[in-house]
Amino acid sequence: MDNTLDFFKHKRPWSKYKDLILDYYLQPYLHKVAKLRKPILVVDCFAGPGKFDDGEAGSPIIISKHLQALQEKGIKVTGYFVEKYPELYKRLSANIRGFSFPIFAKKGDFQNYVEEIGELSKTHTVFVYLDPIKPSHLIFNALESVYNNLSQGQSVETLINFLSIGFLRAVRSLGYNIEQGVPKNNSVFIKRWDDIAGGTYWHEIVFPTISETHSLPDYDRLAEGYKEQLSKWFRWRLSYPVREKYDQQPKYHLIFGSRHPDAIELMNSGMVKARREFVGSRFIKGHLFANQPEEEVIKPKEIIKLILQISKTVGKETWKMLRVHSTITEPCMYNPSELNGAIKMAIKKGNLKSNCSGNKIEEDALVWSA
Repeated sequence: MDNTLDFFKHKRPWSKYKDLILDYYLQPYLHKVAKLRKPILVVDCFAGPGKFDDGEAGSPIIISKHLQALQEKGIKVTGYFVEKYPELYKRLSANIRGFSFPIFAKKGDFQNYVEEIGELSKTHTVFVYLDPIKPSHLIFNALESVYNNLSQGQSVETLINFLSIGFLRAVRSLGYNIEQGVPKNNSVFIKRWDDIAGGTYWHEIVFPTISETHSLPDYDRLAEGYKEQLSKWFRWRLSYPVREKYDQQPKYHLIFGSRHPDAIELMNSGMVKARREFVGSRFIKGHLFANQPEEEVIKPKEIIKLILQISKTVGKETWKMLRVHSTITEPCMYNPSELNGAIKMAIKKGNLKSNCSGNKIEEDALVWSA
C-alpha cells in the first residue's frame, strides 16, 4: 500500500502525457455521443484519489469536469469511479464532492461492480477507462459482460493503460515451469498471465522456441497482441506507446477500442496532438531551430504515399473510410485534416479516381486507385 500512496505524491511526466490524451479525447467524444440522446456513463475502474498530492488532477477530476459541462447543458451524465484502497477512496470521495452531476464512488475492486456497470450499459452510452497500477490488477475478460452489450447495438468504448513493460518484467522475473523451452500449459503461473493477457500470444515473445528477428521490440509486439485480442468486441482499435523521454522504451501502451470508425478518428486526433506537444517540448520549444527526429517531420508527400498504398489495399472505398484505414495503418501520426489534404491532392493529380472532384471534402464520395 505504501508504494501505491507514493505513486500519488506527484504526477510524473508520463502520467501527464497519458491524461492529456484522455482529456483531449473526452471533449469531442462526449459531445458526439450526446447526439444519441441517451444518458452518458463514464467509468473509471482504477480511480485513485482524484488528485495527486502536488495538486495535479487525476483521471476522476478530468472526467468530472467534462461531465459537469455537459450536465450544465441539460445532458444526462453519470460518473462511476471505483477505488479499492480505503485511504485513496476516502480522498477520492472528498475530491469529487464539489461536482453536482450524479457520481457513484465505489470502494473495493471494480470486478465486484461489473454486473452493475453491465446493467447501466444497457441504457447508457459507456466509456470505460482502465488504468491499473500493476498489470496483474486487470484480468482481460473482467468486463466481458459490459463489452458484450455491443452485440445488442449499445455504444461502449474502452481506453486501457496496458502495462506492457510491467507485464514483461513480471513474467521474466518470476518462476515458471519450462519443458524443452516451452511453458507447461498446466502451470498456475502461466494460466494466471494468460488470463491477464487475454490469450497465449505472449508465450512466443517471452519463451521463443527459435531465434527470430522482429521489426518491432518485444513491448510493442506484446501491445499489438493485446490490441488484437480486443477484436472479439471492438472492430476498431489503436495502440500508442507513452514514454517519459523520446528515445526511451515506453512506460506503457494506451490501447483504445471502439465499434465506430468516428471514434478512432477522434482518439487518433487526441493522440496526434499529445504526440506533437511531447515532441515539441523536447525538440522545438525553447530552441532557435527545430531539431525533431526526421520521422516526426510531417511530409505531405509521405501522407499521399500512405493514402495511395491504402487505397490499393482496400479497393473502392468512401473518402472517410480511406482516411480511417490510413489512420489504422499509421496510428497517431497524421490528423484528419492532413489526410484530407492528401486525398484531395491525389485526386487532383489523377493518382486517385473519385466520383467527386476533390475540391472539397465529401465524406461519402467513393475513392479508388487510378
